[in-house]
Amino acid sequence: MQQINLLSHLLNVMAVAGTNTVAVLAFGFWNRPLRLATIAGYVSVPLAYSAIVYTARVWRNQHRPAHRALQFVRRYNILTACLGVSWTSLLVGLASVANPPERSLLFSIEVAAISTPVLVAPASAALAFWLPVTIGAFASVSNLDWPLNLITSVCLFGYAALTLMCLLYLNKNFIDRVLNEITLKDQSDVIRLLLRDFEESSSDWLWETDDELRLNHVSARLAEVSLTTVERLRGRSMLKLLTRASPGKGDNEALLTLTHRLADRAPFRDLVIPLMVGREERWWSLTGKPMFDDRGRFTGYRGVGSDVTTAKKSEQRIAYLARYDSLTDLPNRVLFGEALHQACARCRDQEIALLSLDLDEFKSINDSFGHATGDALLIAVAERLRGCMRHGDIAARLGGDEFAIIMAADRAAEVSAFARRVIERLSQPYRLDGRLVEIGASIGATLAPCDGTSPTVLLRNADLALYRAKADGRRTWRFFEPRMDDAVQERRSLQADLRHAVDRNELRLDFQPIIDLATLQVSAAEALVRWQHPQRGMLISSDFIRIAEEAGLIFQIGAWVLREACKQAASWPLPAKVAVNLSPMQFRDPSLAQTVEKALAASRLPASRLELEITESVFLEPSEQTIGSLHRLRNGGVRIALDDFGTGYSSLSYIRSFPLNKIKIDRGFINDLGTGNDASAIVRAIIGLAESMGMVTTAEGVETEEQAAALRSYGCTQGQGFYFSRPIPGEDLVMYMESHRNLSKQDIRSRIARAQAA
Repeated sequence: MQQINLLSHLLNVMAVAGTNTVAVLAFGFWNRPLRLATIAGYVSVPLAYSAIVYTARVWRNQHRPAHRALQFVRRYNILTACLGVSWTSLLVGLASVANPPERSLLFSIEVAAISTPVLVAPASAALAFWLPVTIGAFASVSNLDWPLNLITSVCLFGYAALTLMCLLYLNKNFIDRVLNEITLKDQSDVIRLLLRDFEESSSDWLWETDDELRLNHVSARLAEVSLTTVERLRGRSMLKLLTRASPGKGDNEALLTLTHRLADRAPFRDLVIPLMVGREERWWSLTGKPMFDDRGRFTGYRGVGSDVTTAKKSEQRIAYLARYDSLTDLPNRVLFGEALHQACARCRDQEIALLSLDLDEFKSINDSFGHATGDALLIAVAERLRGCMRHGDIAARLGGDEFAIIMAADRAAEVSAFARRVIERLSQPYRLDGRLVEIGASIGATLAPCDGTSPTVLLRNADLALYRAKADGRRTWRFFEPRMDDAVQERRSLQADLRHAVDRNELRLDFQPIIDLATLQVSAAEALVRWQHPQRGMLISSDFIRIAEEAGLIFQIGAWVLREACKQAASWPLPAKVAVNLSPMQFRDPSLAQTVEKALAASRLPASRLELEITESVFLEPSEQTIGSLHRLRNGGVRIALDDFGTGYSSLSYIRSFPLNKIKIDRGFINDLGTGNDASAIVRAIIGLAESMGMVTTAEGVETEEQAAALRSYGCTQGQGFYFSRPIPGEDLVMYMESHRNLSKQDIRSRIARAQAA
């Protein structure tokens, strides 16, 4: 179609040039005898040109569907063939009466006629004209004398062949170019369609600027998130739009990075820029690519943007909770440990005091009035504790009702005055939920560097002093003294007894079921070691595991737990997984993976049914051996779970670097569900994070039906806690599994419905 349109415009020029040539020939040969061929040429050439021009004009002035184009080409081929024959008749007739100079003129016209089809398209029309004029040219040359006719014929043949090749090549090249334009147009249409669909259905938006970085393409989505209109944004500077940034240091750095990228005409990807939209702080993620024209001149930027405010706030909240207590907003154990390390490093130049604080009667209040009152009391205590702090002092909540304080002090009297003030302030009555609540506080204090210079020693000494304060009547404070080592001696006695616990068959396992929240079936059970002490009675793991770690007995006990857990799990009536806690110290054993493999082989338990639970402390000092053991276990089919997630920064920063299958959400977040302190948002964020990474989530410490229902609605995979079952012996676990396996689908649906209704 494009060839025909182009040809129809060229025909007028060709007709004028051809008619003028006929007029010149008629004037030059007017006195020569006219033969029939010459007369026919003089008449037929202008007529052919007229017919061609008329046909082209009709084509341009009417509707031109594809089938009419074919008719025009066929008609045009006939007319050009007639034109070629007419020119041949005229030129051959004139050549027979021309003298040598006139023959040269005629020969040049014949050469021009042979060349003319090179400009004509399509190829069929060009050949229809080229063929007769070429034959006529050879006929004219044949009348020349020998050897001029031979030389001229050879030259004419070469030129005719050249024009034929050019004719075919140019037509093919034209056709290829048109096809490429059609393909490019189709692709552009598809791209425009996809981009339009993207802007209409996606939360992201497209943006484009000119060479002065002014917005020239503004999508409705961009106007929507900017709280303005498309008209107001169009023509606005991209940088001015983004300079409504928050004043934080990180914000300035992000905007500065973008400014440098734009100035350097460099691409950028997923650059998060903060800005104020209305009165709200938002974050936009921008990706952009510079555009250049054919001469390499910069024409602007084009890219995509998205509003990542929700994800950014969740990230900030999780990062904050990694270092601060979610209930009291005081520094948590992680941040406190960092501060204590720094204080110990400079304690010889600046003496410090470490105070370990514990609330008196807190457990009875928590048990009597409930966890909500206990949480409110902890919040009030933290607020009063802040009011006692001097500039530079650090107060932290280590867990439960345990607090710790780091203060700069070089005299015991100064520490005593501070401890007295804290106890008096914390012991004043609290009004909670319309009732007055009274508690006390006990403090143990130790000084550095006189009592020690390492965090471990100072914490131990402060705990010993705290125990003495409680033993002396509570609501008081005591400084560490060396004779407080009696408690250490008792621990050593436990260590000695623990060395023979495995050989004397004093250890046993209890199991706490882990329930699939969707089906209420037992999907796993966590193995919990117990020690039946000959004199002290039944001891839970928290009573002796730390002692086992200090004495180096954890490797022996850990190996026994693995063997026994796998052995019992192999006989369960359900293919549930068995979860075994691993101490961080066990990862220092290069034979850990081999120990696990031996336990599996001895019990014939499939590796996929063993789940090893690790804590964030494994990540604090990661080694090649630790990473290698984890990967070897994971590659062998053993599942790896991260216990107590959310209580430390390391679990967040390393979660993508280690081969994890499951995240266990710390019970502290579960206890806070529904209390209005953002615990629900945090739990949803953790579940979403795990789901995006293909991990299972288990909520620890589920104690109520309301908590189970909330977790189910959030998409949590599993639940574990007293609401489902307390830790029970292995034989009781078998009966528990049997009872849950016999649940009908109707029972499951009714239980889930009751939980959701609650």
